[in-house]
Amino acid sequence: MKRILALVAGAGLIAAIAVAQQASRKAERPASDPSGGAGSAYAVGGIDVDVTAKTVDDARRAAWTQAMRKAWPILWARLVNRPEAEAPRLSDGQIDGMVAGIESQGEQFSATRYIARLGVVFDRSRAADYVGGVASLQSPPMLLLSLLVDGGAAQVTQSRTAWRDAWGRWQGNVTPIDYVLPGGTAADNLWLSAAQVRRTDPAGWRSIITRFDTVDVLVAEARLTRTYPGGPIRAVYIARHGAAGTELGRLALKVGSEAGLARLLDEGVKGIDALYAQALRDGRLRADPDLAVDVGAIIAADVQIGTPPPDSTPVLIAAITPDNASLAATERLLRGIAGDVLMAQVAVGGTSRIEVAMPGGEAALRTALAARGWGLERQGADLVLRRLPAPPAAAPKPPAAPAATYPAP
Repeated sequence: MKRILALVAGAGLIAAIAVAQQASRKAERPASDPSGGAGSAYAVGGIDVDVTAKTVDDARRAAWTQAMRKAWPILWARLVNRPEAEAPRLSDGQIDGMVAGIESQGEQFSATRYIARLGVVFDRSRAADYVGGVASLQSPPMLLLSLLVDGGAAQVTQSRTAWRDAWGRWQGNVTPIDYVLPGGTAADNLWLSAAQVRRTDPAGWRSIITRFDTVDVLVAEARLTRTYPGGPIRAVYIARHGAAGTELGRLALKVGSEAGLARLLDEGVKGIDALYAQALRDGRLRADPDLAVDVGAIIAADVQIGTPPPDSTPVLIAAITPDNASLAATERLLRGIAGDVLMAQVAVGGTSRIEVAMPGGEAALRTALAARGWGLERQGADLVLRRLPAPPAAAPKPPAAPAATYPAP
């Protein structure tokens, strides 16, 4: 705690919050981190504190200490997948030695009282000494779509909603689920609509999860119902999984007024994350096999990347090119047949040599040339391109005999 107090000694509340937020920004976790924390930090948010002391600075310092005490068992339980009550009992000094910063997620204060929701950022390497090296269960990367249904309107990324903001605040917390949140770009708004969420076609979903480099899709649905404008709000949260939208669980929460909406959604995020984590532990949160890319045909074909197929061995052709026009005509003829044509030797006024590769090799090339009136003639070591002789003209048909006429009886 001495380190944190030194940062804010003699400074006002605004300076304290700035220092804490700067530390927390360093601890934001990228979605691809498999450990549930940033490269060098873990974050535990949503710690509520309410402390009264002689001055607001004393209350704030006591609240930070209280938040660290509450955050440590939460961190330990999430990392080792065991109850918080089994977390090692550590002194305030030991916990403070692991803390890299405090984040204010909303606060109110008076001259003697400090009420806030705080986030505690732990240093990963220091926390490892107390975690004991227990391997934590971790999901593969999963695309998370936050679907909000409010007043009958359903939105995912089409606008910035309070539900999306709640997941953004939660993204840095320690969790066994590797969430990948869409950024809300123009392409996201087109692809990730409420209509897409309701579709169950694996092919459409397969292209979407491939775009985000994930293996599956999760839909966190929040349905808000207001008793009257500005009055109580009831929220139903549903955790769905996979292209078919399989429901893994749901919960309902309520808040007395619009002022508590942010906290209502934060609790919803925490509850849905717990549902997903429990499903992962129970073996229910598995990658949907219908969304996997079928590579069986590729494996069966035993394709060697960078090696041409055995029937596409290039054929070296010799072509007589007395002028530029004949050279261009020869190249145009061959490219119209094979497409894969390499001018190995250009000799205007002599014999040019051209490499041609096409499926089927020389036999297929001869057939294609013959259909255009050309052939290949073997002359020593060369295959010379020659125009085939024109077929003999068909003999004219004899004139038809005039029709016989007979006099009328």
